[in-house]
Amino acid sequence: MEICSLPLTGVNKSLAEEFCLYPDDYFGKRRNEIAPYCYFKDGIQFHYPPHTPYEEAYRYWDCDEQGRLFRPRSFENANFEHLHAGFLFYFRHIFESLRNGKETEAGKYLGCLLHTLQDSTFGLHALEGAGGADAFLLDRMVDESDFPVAPSILAADITAEGCISPQYVPVLLGRTPEEATMRLYAKYVSRVADSRKAMFQYIMTKSAIQVQRMFDNASKLCADVIATCRGEGELPHLPLTEMEPHLFPFGGYYPYRYSSFVRDAALDRQGRRIPLKLRFPDGEREFLHGLSFGSHAEGRLLFWIAPDSYEQCRLWVGFHPEQHFGTADIQILNDGKPVVETTVNDMAFGMEIVPCNLFGVQFQSSPTAGVLCLTVEG
Repeated sequence: MEICSLPLTGVNKSLAEEFCLYPDDYFGKRRNEIAPYCYFKDGIQFHYPPHTPYEEAYRYWDCDEQGRLFRPRSFENANFEHLHAGFLFYFRHIFESLRNGKETEAGKYLGCLLHTLQDSTFGLHALEGAGGADAFLLDRMVDESDFPVAPSILAADITAEGCISPQYVPVLLGRTPEEATMRLYAKYVSRVADSRKAMFQYIMTKSAIQVQRMFDNASKLCADVIATCRGEGELPHLPLTEMEPHLFPFGGYYPYRYSSFVRDAALDRQGRRIPLKLRFPDGEREFLHGLSFGSHAEGRLLFWIAPDSYEQCRLWVGFHPEQHFGTADIQILNDGKPVVETTVNDMAFGMEIVPCNLFGVQFQSSPTAGVLCLTVEG
């Protein structure tokens, strides 16, 4: 599908002054007019995406009569499921409207999408979302005597007044709704995580620098979406391991117990970053890009990859040579189906693959088998 051009010259004012307010105005007298542009999933408006319930990924274990550990309930990433469906909904409607020359219609869908991205990366709601907590977490964490008003009130009252638009060249997110959705979710998770840290630091210091930091995150994310709708810019190559997995292991080998996976490095026993390595018959090899995660009984590291986003590449998976204490039974999934099942011990396993749809690794191991590394070349 070819992406269409969105000049925006005719809808710029309406986008800023009307369409971006649709998620809020839905609750007013214009509900019936606005409703078609407000996406709902499972009764939840796209406005404020659900959290990612990490406790289900690390707290809940059971064991069978032989003492083998297993998870009594499956982990579902509610944030991903909600946003993945919503991003697809909006990009598909925007692209279709543009193909039919309906720029104003495209602007209405775009306004709703931008509103949610802005809310997620600025102010109180930056505490929520992927890996987040509820908006009133800080109210329960601080000593009331140190704050004249509750932190949630401070956060809710933050405005962008005085913020300076960042010098930024927008990046194309994709040429199809599916590819744009995949890349946007990865950027969304990264920007929200950074704004969450800025939000916490603002509450502690009241520094305007942190407000500007959140403003930058919101502005850049929205600029990328608008550039994608316009079809402007180059589509940069991104290593597959820089995409955002939606299912990931927790409760792993000690240094990964509460940190899930680590990008472009591994962790030693003390939790210090060390180079990403795998062992091959001709010796050890370091990798600049990849993911590491702790093995502990069972786990999944799965991505959603838009069709035709990547060509054939070489996948490697195995134990880090310096953090290896057992074996792991590995399944490689692609297009939602197991394509390889193998046992990994000393040597890394490799295969050629074209990643598509549900893609990644499932494993079973002893409770402390060590650190698994996943790299993808090409």
